[in-house]
Amino acid sequence: MKTLALSGVLALGIGCAQAEEPVQCQAPVAPGDTRDITCSLAATSGPQRLRFTADFSGSHDDTTLSLAATLDGAPLACAPGSKTDSSFEDGQVRLECRFSVSAGPGHTLVVALRWRHAQYMGFGVAAD
Repeated sequence: MKTLALSGVLALGIGCAQAEEPVQCQAPVAPGDTRDITCSLAATSGPQRLRFTADFSGSHDDTTLSLAATLDGAPLACAPGSKTDSSFEDGQVRLECRFSVSAGPGHTLVVALRWRHAQYMGFGVAAD
């Protein structure tokens, strides 16, 4: 598995990407407790399983977190085992969306993160 750095990122924190080709993401800082992250996934020679993760700290009894994604403009149903929302957990929380992309030209992944009463720490994209 190759480890590749994400480039073009405007986020506070970022993980690393592990994929066949580079993943480029943009995450402009928005007012309030939101972040819309757009990632360009390079073309692949075969199907690929990926995982998007977002980390939060300071979660407690009135915290809510959510993740919604689209792939090439269509709603993306995250695979079983994904965690796309959280309520009332204490401490550090990770949301994740596991998904697959087909072989061929590149894809565009857009992830909308929403949270209340937590600290956004960063995100990552990795081969799953």
